[in-house]
Amino acid sequence: MPLPATQSVLDLGSCSPVESQETLVQSQNVDKRLPEYKVVVVGASAVGKSALIIQMIYKQFVKDHDPTIQDTYWKDVVQDEGGYVLQVMDTSGQDIHRSLCNHCLASGDGVLVVFALDDLSTLHQLPQMRATWGTHVNQPLVLVGNKCDLVPTISEDARAAVAALAKSWGAPFVETSAKTQKGVEEAFSLLVREIQRTQEAKAGAAKKNVRPQKAMCTCGCSVA
Repeated sequence: MPLPATQSVLDLGSCSPVESQETLVQSQNVDKRLPEYKVVVVGASAVGKSALIIQMIYKQFVKDHDPTIQDTYWKDVVQDEGGYVLQVMDTSGQDIHRSLCNHCLASGDGVLVVFALDDLSTLHQLPQMRATWGTHVNQPLVLVGNKCDLVPTISEDARAAVAALAKSWGAPFVETSAKTQKGVEEAFSLLVREIQRTQEAKAGAAKKNVRPQKAMCTCGCSVA
């Protein structure tokens, strides 16, 4: 919805002090923008990427979903400290659409890497998939094992394989179920925290690399 037009000059004679204060607050809020975090969801076909996203955005479980090529979703997430805008890009798990996936990775801030707990072959595909990311391989990411409702108990070998991959990537691991909502919000919020931590670290490093400029006197010579 477009914002209402604001007058460049406030007519103080035509409004009460209370109205003037409310108008001032509204004009200040126009310039406030919530931070936006762009999340890319990747993984093999049929691991439930779209179902996870729809559960996160709309709180609904969609059992049947047409194969995704590329979709984008938005959600305002409210928090005590002000919240943020979550932009989620759903990608295809098919190799023929790999270039579209790489395009999303280029514009994203972090990656949700999804496999299906009831089909561990989708876990073993992930290292090869990540190897194609090129310069985006170091983006913040969270490893997600979806469909935990279909696997009441994970075998020790499977759990060891998941733990080894998560450790090698330096990534947190979350078990989720798009059907029961288990772990869904946790996975996305954890990735946002990873993104924030990375952005804060980069900002801190950038400040350290800024050299103080020497002051110049009126005659043009530098002052130590």
